Amino acid sequence: MIERAPDPRSLRTVANLRNALRVSLREHPLDDISVSELCRHADVRRTTFYTHYSSVADLLTEMLTTDIDRLLDVPGTAGKSVAQLAEDFQETLVAAFRLVTDERHNFRVGFDSDASAPLRRSLTAMFARRVDIALGIWHAQGAALDADPVAAAAFVSGGLTASVEAWASSDETDAECWANSVRDQMPPWWPRV
Repeated sequence: MIERAPDPRSLRTVANLRNALRVSLREHPLDDISVSELCRHADVRRTTFYTHYSSVADLLTEMLTTDIDRLLDVPGTAGKSVAQLAEDFQETLVAAFRLVTDERHNFRVGFDSDASAPLRRSLTAMFARRVDIALGIWHAQGAALDADPVAAAAFVSGGLTASVEAWASSDETDAECWANSVRDQMPPWWPRV
């Protein structure tokens, strides 16, 4: 299968919708922003909006979760020690909390809205996938062998989602300190630097 580059029109549409949502969220709660209003601000047709998203909350969820997920990627894990991998994973966690700091208002709006369930679900699923990847890498290195992958992914991803919400709800700014505190709450099998 040939992987094709994303359609430029589609990328522009998504960018316009994201920008319009960011502007709208400065003045209105998420629950008060209609698809029609958002489309007017983004200069996008409603039918085009619904090609990409099912609701305004879905757009916010995709926007915030995709941005965090991108930061959690750790390329080039082959040949690294468990300590190096733990350090790499911790750096991605710090970067993710910095993003939450930068997007704090939008995360607060997302968590405080009546439509917050999709954001929590999406973050938890994204973290579960990332924990599953990390466990696979660590298991190949002989680390975290006592961790049950299903239970571990559920437990850790739920905790990480709650830690994102707690961080977004705070007024603290030291993302590295927060990420280190989150790491220190991880189960004993979680490799540390």
